[in-house]
Parts: sequence; structure tokens; C-alpha cells
Amino acid sequence: MKLLVSCIPYDAGKSGISVYVREVVRELSAQGHELTLLCEPESRKEASEVEKLNVEKSKSGSSTHQPFNLSTFQPFNIISAPRWTRRAVLSMLWHLFVLPFRIGRRRREFDGFVICAANRRVCAWYPLPTVATVHDLANFHIPGKYSRSRMFYLAHILPFFAKRAQRLVAVSGATKADMVKFWNCREEDVTVLYNGLPGGTGNWGNGRPARLERERENRGNGTTILYISRIEHPGKNHVRLIEAYSRLPRSLAETHPLVIAGADWKDAGAVHDAAENSPHRDLIRFTGFVDAKDMPALWDEAGFYVFPSLFEGFGLSLVEAMAKGIPCACSNNGSLGEIAGDAAVTFDPESVDGIAKALEKLLCEPQAEREARVARGLEWIKRFSWADHARGIAELLDGERRVSRLFGIPVARVTETEAVERIVAMAKSSRNSPVPRSPSFVATLNVDFVANAVDGFPFEGNAELWGYLKNADFVTADGMPIVLLSKLMGKPLPGRVTGADMVPAICRRCAEEGLSVYVLGGDREAVEEAFAKLDRAAGDSGGGGKPLRIAGIDPAFVKLGEDQPEIVERINAAKPDILFVALGNPKQELWMGRNRAKLDAGAMIGIGGTFNFIAGRVKRAPMWMQKSGLEWIYRIIQEPGRLWKRYAYGLVKFGWLSLRSLMGKYK
Repeated sequence: MKLLVSCIPYDAGKSGISVYVREVVRELSAQGHELTLLCEPESRKEASEVEKLNVEKSKSGSSTHQPFNLSTFQPFNIISAPRWTRRAVLSMLWHLFVLPFRIGRRRREFDGFVICAANRRVCAWYPLPTVATVHDLANFHIPGKYSRSRMFYLAHILPFFAKRAQRLVAVSGATKADMVKFWNCREEDVTVLYNGLPGGTGNWGNGRPARLERERENRGNGTTILYISRIEHPGKNHVRLIEAYSRLPRSLAETHPLVIAGADWKDAGAVHDAAENSPHRDLIRFTGFVDAKDMPALWDEAGFYVFPSLFEGFGLSLVEAMAKGIPCACSNNGSLGEIAGDAAVTFDPESVDGIAKALEKLLCEPQAEREARVARGLEWIKRFSWADHARGIAELLDGERRVSRLFGIPVARVTETEAVERIVAMAKSSRNSPVPRSPSFVATLNVDFVANAVDGFPFEGNAELWGYLKNADFVTADGMPIVLLSKLMGKPLPGRVTGADMVPAICRRCAEEGLSVYVLGGDREAVEEAFAKLDRAAGDSGGGGKPLRIAGIDPAFVKLGEDQPEIVERINAAKPDILFVALGNPKQELWMGRNRAKLDAGAMIGIGGTFNFIAGRVKRAPMWMQKSGLEWIYRIIQEPGRLWKRYAYGLVKFGWLSLRSLMGKYK
């Protein structure tokens, strides 16, 4: 895919976000995607360094990161933000309101947009399918972490626009939980993709990366206690760490000096003052920012690693320490306890006494227990892969490219033939699954569905029905107004894919594949007439082959307000590959959603009165009316007393909701 990647902010390459940018760019490029990097004006130098990063084979055959000239491989196009955006507030405003216009003018050049730090920069709207990564919501946990204006922006403005991105990614389960709690995101709208191993290959395969294995074997017997983080008070909790270290016996502290690595950041003076006032001040060393070339020496002298941060979205250096076979201690809040598993000594970061006890336990741990802790860590970190993270981003973007998201409902961009093949494939996949699976949920979206489900003042909707549609496995556009709206939204669908057209094709493909079908609802005689007509059509076409396997025709009267387990039992006894539910919207979708977990079927699809059309009991509009979106007029003429109010209400509400959608109301 051709991807635009926002590398703003890059923090001059000195933060966890800058590590994330480098690794994600590296892996996306290595996986064959063509990248254009959007960078801060002063990040030209850093961006050119990112260009040189990729994966080569070392002489030993093991995969390792080496710099090389991308002119021989896949050069990145670099787009710089204007020079006037060097101030953070101007950068934020430009990214929020100006960048979407620039993307909109060039959206045909890209397949997707990646925002590497959506907890700091977002857009007001998203002209391209977008994946936005959120690292942490520390501002909700640490009062006074930033200035009042920035705290207001992060708490009230940024979440409103971030949630408009088509796909949200959290780098840990803790961050996802915060997004649900503080941003009011739905759990199903956030995907957890763990960060990877810093400096590793990004893919563990069957064992540890060869380079890290060699590093671990060649490491000296380090003795220092290391903490790598920008020096930011109070968030990174250096002051409590220093106070806890000061409580260690002098003899123990002399054996294990404290090394604090990282550039000075907000209120770093308080940290330096705490160190100067410590009784162990001669044993505390500040290295400042450490370049990549000097990091191996720092790790070599480390015997232990401590991470006392008050809050983290992930904790990259903790994973790196475990990968190097270094015993670790860390905070038990935020994501750190999640990322550490049972491989680290954990403590309450707000308790100086707790930190001191954890340090003493770590430093005095018997050798056998220490080795077991290291072994657990080496096994645990196999789950952290930059390659998997980048692949997850690409898969999310690819999924968004295949749909037009209308009113939050993912409508597939497929032709009728493609839709039929997708439904048959889903039924076969479910049947061939080694573990029991709920049937795939298929919906055919039209104006009536939208009018019944979607909420938009002053019109009310059905939140339950809307939820089923938004989370359906496959949705097609059963209505020209849906197709027309997709074009206005800049995400055109190829055309209508109606249930009335798909059902005959699905039945034909099921006969060819030997799959069975079951019909719930509708008039038995009409269904039988429809199947007979389909059989005659197959014979007239000279198709021959196998007859359609009809697992059951069940005209049961379904009552949504009552539990009717006998209906589910009859369906499960038949074990159909395709379940047609002919109850009409919204009844059929509500029944499918409520009973999905209980059903033993391959795929289920609501088809309304389709069998009446196939049997010829109800005539469809002429083709020219279908293609022009005027079929509703023909239907009103057929049944004016029953349908005119429904269609009038539906079209008025759909028009209003469409206007709200064009204004960016629905994600």
C-alpha cells in the first residue's frame, strides 16, 4: 500500500514516541509498503536518518538492522510541515485543521494514513482510511503533568477529533481501558497492538533474535541500577526513586550505583536537587541523553533495571531490559504491570518505602531465583513484535480500504459476484473451523435499516440494532441512496448489492459446493415456490449438477419479546451452512444478533420478503427504476396504504442523517 505516515511529533528523536516512529516506519517499509513521511520542519535530519533504517541479512545469516542507502531499495518521500509550526500550539492547529485539506487534495496518491502519536496530534476529519495510535492518557492520571491549556486540549479537544479516525490502536490493554473510560470509546472500536522489542528484529520466530542473544552472552557482570527515561517531574517519578535509593544501606548502594539516563525535560531541576540532597549523591550518576552508539556500554554495566514511572502507556525500556537478561523492578500501575507479567518485582510507585523494599529484594535475590526471573522474562517478551505491530496496522488499513463506513456501519465495496463469493466463503470457513464458531452476520443495508437503527436529533434510533449493524461481519448496499451517499462521502461503492439479487446466486453456489440452506420465517408456500423456481432456472440454464440441499423451511412466528429456544434447537439440529432469516427489518437483524451465540450455522443473512420476489408473488420494479434509485416509488404504488408513511419517514430521516454524516457527525 501507499501510506502517508505522520511522524509528528518526533521529539528530536529523544522520546519513546520517536522510538515508535522509527520502528513502525522501519517495519512498514520492510513489509513492502511505499511510505511518505510527514515530519516537523526541524526533523529533516532525523527523517533522513529514518530513511536509512531497514532490515538486512548479516554475514551469519541472522536478521539485523543496518543502515544503508535507500536509493537502492525504497526511498521515502519526506513532506515537511511549514516552518511556522515549530511552536507546539501552531503545530497542533496545523495538524488539526490544515493538514486534512492537504491530504484531501492528494488523497488519490495514498491508500491510507497512519498517525503515530494520536494522543498528541490528530486531524479534525480524515479524508483517507486512518489508523491512529494512542500511547497513553497520562494526563488523566497525573495532575499538573502539563500546562493548564495543554491539559484542557488533551482532555476535551483531542479526544473529540481522535475518535473520528476510522481505526484506533492502543499499545497496551491499560491504554485501551483508559480510552474506554476517559474518552468514552467503545471497546470494539479500539484494537490493542503491543509495541515491539526495541532494537530487535521485530519478529521472534522460534527464538530470541540472534543479535540480542549474542549481546546477552557477551554482557559483563554489570552491577549498576539503571533507569532510562527523559527526566520529567513528577511523571517519571525520579524523585521518589532517588529517595528510595537513599534508604538503602550504604554498603548495598556502594555495590550498586544508580545510573539515570535521559535528557532533561519538564521540571528536571527538582530531580537534580533531590540527587544533590541524597546521602548517596556520590553514587548517583546522570548521563544525559545517550546516543544509540553509546547505549551498549550503558547496558553492559547494568546489573539491574528499575522503572518507577507514575504512569506509562507501554514501557519500551522495560521490555529491552528483560530481553537483555537483566532482572527488573517496576511500577504496578498503568501498563507496566501488564507488560512485566510475572518477570519483574513490582511496587506502588507512590510509596517511597515500597520502592526501597522492591530494590532491596531485587538486589539481594538468591542467584537461583534471579535466574528463574530472567528466564521468565525472556519467555514473556516473545509476545512483543514490531513486525506484528506494523502488520496489524496494515491489516486495519486494508480492511478500511475495502469498506465505505456510513453512519459507523462498514459497507463492503464489492460487486454482487464478489459479495456472493464472500458469503459462501464465510459459511465454508465457519464449517471447517477446528473450534466452534458463531455464524457470520451478514446484513443488506438500505434506507429502512438506517431509519430504524441510526440516532440523530431530533430522530431517535435503535441502539441495539445499530450496534449489530456496526459490528456485522459483512454489510452490502441494498439501496441506491446508500450508494449515492458513499459517492458524496468520497468513498464510492461499486453499486447496489441487494438481498433479492444475491439469494438466487447464493443458492446456486451452495448447490455447486454442496452446502445446505435453512429458511426461518416467511410463508412456507412462497418459499417452496421460490426454491422450485430456482431449480427450474438451474435446469433451463443447462447447469445440471447437484440439487440444492434444503436443511429446513421454518415459518415459525417469532416473538422478539419471548424466549423461543425450540426455534434455535431446530436450526442447530439441521446445522445449515446458510441461514436465511425472512422476518423483515428490524425484526430479523435483532433476532440474529440476540441469538447468534447460540446458533450452529455457517453464515446468516436477513432477507426480508426476498422469497416473495423470487416466487413472483410480489413484482420488482423495472430495471431502470432499480438502477436510478426509484424502486421505492414502485413499491408505494403496489402497496400505498401500508408503505407510504414508512417510506416518507425513512427518506426524510435518511436525508437528515446523511447531511449530519457529510458534516462529519458519524465516524
